[in-house]
Amino acid sequence: MATPLIRFGAFRLDPQARELFENGERVDLPLSTIDCLIHLIRHRDRPVGRDELASAVWGRVDVSEVSLSHAIVRLRRRLGDDGNAQRVIRTVPRLGYRWVMPDTVEESAGETPTVAADAVAVAAPPARGGLAIAVFIVGATVALAFAVFAWRMHERTPDPAPAPANSALVLPVRVDAGAEWAWLRLGLMDLVATELRRGGLATTPSETVVAQVQSRGEDGVDLPAAWRVTPHVAHEHAQWHVRLDVHGATRDLAIDARAADPLRATRDATDELLIKLGRTPPTDDDGDDALAAATLRQRAHAALLANQFDVARRLVEQAAPGLQASPEIALIRAKLAFYSGDYEGSRRQAAELFAQLPPGADAGLRARVANTLASAHFRLARLDDAERVYADAIRIAQDAHEPDVLAHAYLGRGGVASQRVRLEAAAADFGRARTLFEAGNDPLGVAAIDLNLAINAMQRGQPATALPLLERVRTRLRALAAVDALAATEVTIVEAQLVLLDHDGALATSAAFTAPDNENGNPRRRWQFTFARAAALAGSGRLDEADLLLARLRDASDPDADAIARALAESLSGEIALARGEPARAAEYAAGALTPVLAAFNREQYVQAWCVRIRALQRAGAVADAAAEIERLRAQVLAPGEGVAADPGAELLLALAGAEQAEAERRPELALQHYADAMARATARAVPEELVRVGTPYVRALVGAGRVDEAASVHGRIAAWADRDLRAAWSAALVYHALGQGAAVDAALARARALAGQRSIAALETAVR
Repeated sequence: MATPLIRFGAFRLDPQARELFENGERVDLPLSTIDCLIHLIRHRDRPVGRDELASAVWGRVDVSEVSLSHAIVRLRRRLGDDGNAQRVIRTVPRLGYRWVMPDTVEESAGETPTVAADAVAVAAPPARGGLAIAVFIVGATVALAFAVFAWRMHERTPDPAPAPANSALVLPVRVDAGAEWAWLRLGLMDLVATELRRGGLATTPSETVVAQVQSRGEDGVDLPAAWRVTPHVAHEHAQWHVRLDVHGATRDLAIDARAADPLRATRDATDELLIKLGRTPPTDDDGDDALAAATLRQRAHAALLANQFDVARRLVEQAAPGLQASPEIALIRAKLAFYSGDYEGSRRQAAELFAQLPPGADAGLRARVANTLASAHFRLARLDDAERVYADAIRIAQDAHEPDVLAHAYLGRGGVASQRVRLEAAAADFGRARTLFEAGNDPLGVAAIDLNLAINAMQRGQPATALPLLERVRTRLRALAAVDALAATEVTIVEAQLVLLDHDGALATSAAFTAPDNENGNPRRRWQFTFARAAALAGSGRLDEADLLLARLRDASDPDADAIARALAESLSGEIALARGEPARAAEYAAGALTPVLAAFNREQYVQAWCVRIRALQRAGAVADAAAEIERLRAQVLAPGEGVAADPGAELLLALAGAEQAEAERRPELALQHYADAMARATARAVPEELVRVGTPYVRALVGAGRVDEAASVHGRIAAWADRDLRAAWSAALVYHALGQGAAVDAALARARALAGQRSIAALETAVR
């Protein structure tokens, strides 16, 4: 049942929402002043002592007389009273104060205030897991690379380390109060976790716990921790009662605290728990503004945990003007923009906030702002800016002794280094981040590191090594219900399956990618899914379906915010046009893919798009134009620029382009030399997609030159995939035809027809007739 509203004169007081209205307009007062008003009115049948009032409002009796007197003065002034008239609040000498305003009445609430109504939505379980997870994996959903020694070290320890002996896990709060207080379920949970962490306990991040609760229920949570904390909160006799039931391996604890405010009671209970565990509670200065900011921060963070972005926005918008201007709320706004896919908006907001915070400001807050700013730079492919700001975040977080913020900064900087193929630097930062995540009992952070390592293996040309790790990460993230990280993992699994020539597996993994609910609150994610599904379809010869998805991406995505996905789509459209025998269209599509943002964000994909254009020009007969494009490409690949390491995958593509160009120029011996170089590179990397991509045209060139034995030898390196890849089946048909093995030719040609789908094999059928 909702707490009654209180009316007196032109005023209406809502004790639940802790809001005062005059003639329907909200009165802006500090929360402690409103709490004084509530306590005085509820006990208007008697004088209220100063110690009682201080304890009820501030949670302690040692509040200065100045603070208490200022609260009373503010109330009197706002209610049209003063110390002489005392028509509303009377001073009782040597005791305290008493509420004496006549016609003070209580009535049914009727309608829940707006802010409280918004908060109710936070408690409703969302359709998908908490998107606050995104803050842990910013920069982790792109192709990266890492050093061999780091990979081998990780291979020995693929699963997260056991929880530290001094670690805790906090479950959602069990709330016994009106529906308008539903936000306490997650808000107080995160408050307890934060305070324990500040007191020196490694505490599992709240979003990780919430995600698993949503997936498995509270009884199914199996995250490792030495202490399992189940909070309870109830509103009883005008006070809040908080109880912490704590279960450990060798003993259990029960902590109780009471206060007029649920946040104060929760802090008191958490302080007592820390003391009983031999820890020193963190020091706070809980003034009026700090308490109000903490309330709003907890509500907004609860909304983020529940994937309720609109609720979080409304909570911020409806906050008091003074709070809306606070740096903590500005950071919430920047994070909301990031989670929603507005990376430019997030960058702008975070940059403005960081510039406003002087070096002497709250160092932990400055480090969190720097991480958000760097993450936005990363998603916008501004790698120089991202690297610089991540370095700032690392320095600030180290000085502030904020290990969780430091871990995320190392993860982000490692991502930048990996993107630039600086493998040793990336390995070092990932190792630092993993150590901090493990020490902080953060299984989601550890999973983010493993996801990065797997993606790095992909960039290094080790898909067979990456795929098992990706599958283990997927299992872990499903258990954590970490939707955003899971999406990145599954997209990378499709990429691994495609380069391993497991087209059926890629189709199966990507089957649900284009479902309407896979946007996950971030439209950028929708187009990543769309591109991955289109690539899987194209790899299986289902060109019409792939074209349809790519057209949808091209028409509905944002030209600026989705520039990377659109560039990749143009490149894939070019490959599809080549497969249909339409080189002019292919050249046009590929030209559209050659954008600066793709060059900065995914160098190998950029080089691949350029090679599609070169191949299209060659097939269209524009051989001189193709030669000019190769020279421009060679200049970029062999001189990638300051801070960017050489890319073996890009160098292989360049060697293949040179071989095909020599063929187009009718220089067969030079072509064979380039093919041999490309094949040696592909053999060294042992990636099935690269072996087949080079091997098939190499076989064709060798057969054309009459060097059948060599052609058979090269085909032998790709023959294992002839039953599932069109190009390898094509190679088999050419070799068997050159060897005069008619039955084998017919079998290989039948396999090619079965695998072709909507791809043209007219040239092959002509060649083997």
